[in-house]
Amino acid sequence: MREAILLAALSLATAASAADHPDFSGTWERYPPPNEKADPRYAPTPIPDPPLKPEFKVKWDSDQKKLQQRIEEGQPAGDNYVHCIPDGMPAMMMGMFPMEVFQRAEQINITQEAFNQTRRIYMNQPLPKWDTVDPSFYGQSVGHWEGDTLVVETTGVKDYVTFRWAPHSESMKITERISLLAPDYLKDEVTVEDDHLANPWTWAWTFRRMKDYKLQEYVCEDNREYVSEDGSQHLRIDK
Repeated sequence: MREAILLAALSLATAASAADHPDFSGTWERYPPPNEKADPRYAPTPIPDPPLKPEFKVKWDSDQKKLQQRIEEGQPAGDNYVHCIPDGMPAMMMGMFPMEVFQRAEQINITQEAFNQTRRIYMNQPLPKWDTVDPSFYGQSVGHWEGDTLVVETTGVKDYVTFRWAPHSESMKITERISLLAPDYLKDEVTVEDDHLANPWTWAWTFRRMKDYKLQEYVCEDNREYVSEDGSQHLRIDK
């Protein structure tokens, strides 16, 4: 009887705590979508070039030239997409397709339709030291609330999982401040810190709610972009 009362009290306390914060649950698309002009009130900030230290910037500049040449030729960038490797963090937060948020008081899951990527944010826990976790695509994420803002810290991302081809170490730390700009607009302020960077790399993404959208199945090997022997680009679709 006593255990039942304690469990009921804990459940009520958890529900009350959850009610104190915004609910981000639902499906979101990146904003603005292609070919749509952004409302200035909700527009994301431009993403600056990574402030790499000189010893890392030389190669990055060279890679950017290669990337621009491939774009001009209409060819794939040659990044992890071509090998059916998911974006990982932080790029999955601005994936090509919508994402879905499941929010509970103790855990928040974010699933990106592209590659069926899911990251798990464990609430009110200390961020583990980067060298105590196995490196992964999404790293280890912990979160807490500061008023109506969800603050998420992530570390332990594999060093070959990059955003905009910027190199980093496995000790890289990503801090996000996620908040509502309006009931149907979400902002994600991102700060990346790493010893490859001369100073923190910051920008902000925004998302718009998709009230009636349901995530679709995404199996990369059935929808794979590849380059044939003649150098042309194709999409492999199972017939």
